[in-house]
Amino acid sequence: MRAMAHAVGVLLWLLLFSMGSTPLQAHLLNMTRVQLNLGADGTVVVDLSLDLTRAADGGAAYYQFSRSATPLTDAALAPLLGRLAMAIDVRLDGAAIPLQVSEVRLPSALPEAEFLSPVAWPMTEVQLRGSLPANAGGVLQLRFDPAFAFEEPIALTLQRPDNGGRMTRWLVAGQLSPLFPLQASAVTVATVSEPAWQTLTRYLRFGFLHIVPHGLDHMLFVVGLYLGTRRLRSLLVLVTTFTVAHSLTLILASFGALRVPASVVEPLIALSIAWIGIENLRVDRDRASRSRVLMVFAFGLLHGLGFAAALKELGLPPSNFVGALLSFNVGVELGQLAVIAIALLLSLPLRRHPSYRRWLVVPGSVAITVLALLWAGQRLIA
Repeated sequence: MRAMAHAVGVLLWLLLFSMGSTPLQAHLLNMTRVQLNLGADGTVVVDLSLDLTRAADGGAAYYQFSRSATPLTDAALAPLLGRLAMAIDVRLDGAAIPLQVSEVRLPSALPEAEFLSPVAWPMTEVQLRGSLPANAGGVLQLRFDPAFAFEEPIALTLQRPDNGGRMTRWLVAGQLSPLFPLQASAVTVATVSEPAWQTLTRYLRFGFLHIVPHGLDHMLFVVGLYLGTRRLRSLLVLVTTFTVAHSLTLILASFGALRVPASVVEPLIALSIAWIGIENLRVDRDRASRSRVLMVFAFGLLHGLGFAAALKELGLPPSNFVGALLSFNVGVELGQLAVIAIALLLSLPLRRHPSYRRWLVVPGSVAITVLALLWAGQRLIA
């Protein structure tokens, strides 16, 4: 029993150590961002921001690639960039638009530790270019080949010339994008949207991914709640309170009824995590007090604003706005339940042990507090 407790404690401190030197953001979401701009002269410009760790077969290889001073002509990088260009399938009325890599900006300023860290995602900026046929009309559609290791979700934005209209969608590799008319007067995107069940399933998955594995801040908050009480009934009260609160602000903010700058929300979210950790160290509770329930409700309102900011950045489909919003929220709840289930599975043999607090609650809460304060400092000076 003691050996198990010490092993869990060591894992907590290793987690803290591995992240302590990493400039983490409050809302961690390793994803691929793609912006396709259509020029008035028929040019197609695709700008990507993506993590190439898996595509490069690991962080060590990615770090070596990042040292290249001339990535466009580097023979070692050529196969990877060629596979990337082939993996982005842009079609106009079913006909392929060939793309070629025109610019690459590698994260060359980052140290090797960030390429090897499991919670840091060095982003490479890649630009590809192609051309539409003369006097082209019709509709565009994109697909990202799953043979290339794109981090998901893939946030795709398509922009017509001179701000003539835009569309933003979340996709996964292998999924066809909605059709995008080249002319603003053409058939609207809403009339060619994917089936409702596909939208709901997709946003459910994205909500889950926003917590597990990418939402480290939210995971730590939930783990802090878990460590703060031994009674599962009290934990259920706290998690339900948190869910109600963040659902409220997520919905209000998504409909534009509530706006709070990210520069305010992000540091406060980090401080809320630190507060939970400090409370766990200060008070040994068997049940959720009224003051803690109220505090968790207030913090849930903050986290909901954070969820809404992530969702707003990537967009909700106009054809199924409410359904996608609710589906995303359900995915978030499933992610939180998964975190609790994992924490319970790891610590259940120790929860009734007299040294549970000393072996798990104290070191775990210290790790959460220190990391959250580090995040808060980074958010305040950013």
